Formats: sequence, C-alpha cells, structure tokens
Amino acid sequence: MNILRTILAVIRLLLFACIAVLMIVYILGASLLRLPHRHIYRAFTATCAAVRFVLNIRRRVIGVPPAVRGIIMCNHRSYIDIILIPSAVPYVIVAKRQVRAWPVIGQAAVAIKTIFVDRDSPESRRRTRDAIHSRLSQGLSVLIFPEGTTHEGPGVLDYKPGMFRTCAAEGFPVIPMAVEFRDRSAAWVGDDTFIRHFIETFGKWRTEVDLSIGTPFTGNDGDALRRKTQEWAHAETKKMAARAE
Repeated sequence: MNILRTILAVIRLLLFACIAVLMIVYILGASLLRLPHRHIYRAFTATCAAVRFVLNIRRRVIGVPPAVRGIIMCNHRSYIDIILIPSAVPYVIVAKRQVRAWPVIGQAAVAIKTIFVDRDSPESRRRTRDAIHSRLSQGLSVLIFPEGTTHEGPGVLDYKPGMFRTCAAEGFPVIPMAVEFRDRSAAWVGDDTFIRHFIETFGKWRTEVDLSIGTPFTGNDGDALRRKTQEWAHAETKKMAARAE
C-alpha cells in the first residue's frame, strides 16, 4: 500500500512539475510579447485548476469570492495555499525578495506582477506600499499571508501588524480568508522537506480543504483592523476543523 501511494505521489509530482513548467514558459512568453495582464492571470487560474485536478484536491468554498479589489489576508498552511484562493478580481502576490533572484521562477514572478518585500528594510516597506497602490489602481487585488510562515492549526499565529497599519492609513479594504485542511497533517510546517511532505500528503487519493471568505473590513486603526481580521480567521479555522472531526 505504501509503495502504491509513493508511485501515485511520484506520478502527481511529475505532472505538477510539467504543469508548472508550461505555466512559466507561457508567462515568460506573454511577458515578452507584452500581452495584457488578464491573459497571464487566466493562465495562472487555469494552472491552479489543473494542479487541483492532478492532485485531487477537493476544495469547499464558504462564502462568496470577492468582487471588489482589496488586500486579501489569509492564514498560511502549505505551499499549495496559493492555488486555493478564489477571487472574481485578479490578484497578485506579495513574496519575500529572495524569490526574485530564483532562476526562471523569479522572472515569471515578475511577469505576473508579484510584489517583493524585504521585511527588515523600511525602504522596502515604502516601495511595497507604493506597489500595492499601483496594483490596486490597475484593478488588481493583493494576496498576503500575514502570519509570515505556515502553521498546522487549528487557529492562527499572530498576524504581523505592518500591512494592516498600511491598509488603515491608505484606506485599503481587507478581505479576510481562512483555509483549513480536513487532515491536519497536510499542513507543511517545521523542518519537513518538500519531497517527503508531498509524497506523504499527495500519495493519498484525495486531499480535502475548506476555505472561508469573509466580508471586507475597513478602518483607520491598523491594530484594531489586525485584531479583527486575526480573530475572524482564528474562529473560522476552529469551526472548519470542528466540522472535519
């Protein structure tokens, strides 16, 4: 049985890699041809759907995908969280600055308008704020994982306050989301390696995950906005975990 699960996981990993390569090639080509971002975003959403299909991820969405642009704040469970996020408005991602230097992937990330941030640099935070303004003005939302790392759950880690203060100061709406795997071992945490975790998780026939979408929050007090969003996500992940038991 373990051998069969390993074989299934390896096949899925190879398919996952092929899909990722095709997406990167398309994104780089579209960038060179200067195609509108909507074409790149459609390729991105199609890739997410293809990966969910190949990995047999059953996603249950609670709530309505946001139809307004804003800052999507979601807790963080695994490297696949990004393919789970639904939105009627195209969104871009905030990633650590090191990603920009990765061969090929970094160039693809630039092409999809990823915002790179160095959390230790005040100047980088200012550039991030300006970049978010730019993306919102282009009709895009921005996805952030405010915990800053993955967490097994249920519940969430403390959300980092910086971006909430920026949202309050700039009037950006916060769109709260919460993700919870039915099987808690699907979370990728600690020193677990990607390959071991992938084989263990996706050697199973199916992976089930719940994703809840809340009503956008606004306010001029960043710390209050952070507490409200974090408390909502904490309660939602607890409820979703309880339903899975």
